[in-house]
Amino acid sequence: MLADIERVIDQYSDMIYRIALTRTGTKENAEDIYQEVFLKYNQKSPKFESPSHEKAWLIRVTINMTKNFNNSSWNKKVVNLDENLVFETPEETGVYEVVCRLPQNYKTVIYLMYYEGYKIDEIAKIMNKKEGTIKTWAFRARQILKDELKGGFEDE
Repeated sequence: MLADIERVIDQYSDMIYRIALTRTGTKENAEDIYQEVFLKYNQKSPKFESPSHEKAWLIRVTINMTKNFNNSSWNKKVVNLDENLVFETPEETGVYEVVCRLPQNYKTVIYLMYYEGYKIDEIAKIMNKKEGTIKTWAFRARQILKDELKGGFEDE
């Protein structure tokens, strides 16, 4: 069992942390969610049909935990401080800032599509939504990103 949890942490830790960071907006909260996801994995000891099923389960648990966190009364009374996140280029900083301002579901769809490489139908299954909903969220998120980032970096 210990070897299994170590394998899962090694394989999925970056992904879980990035999803949690994208959805919570702070390193501290992302770290808390990260720990809770792997604790739940260890407690439940789920059996999976395939590695993709395991990955989808971890993503779903992370999304659910961040949703619960974001809806908690404690979180609604907290003001986030500047995270001082370090990026390689001004472009990355600008894109990250715009993505962080997207509605929660849009952020998640963008992350799963462009960072994890999931297709619309796979995201729909992970998020328990219809494919049409995911397509709409992706379209709207891309439109917001396009409008917000238009002309921002070519002019510098």
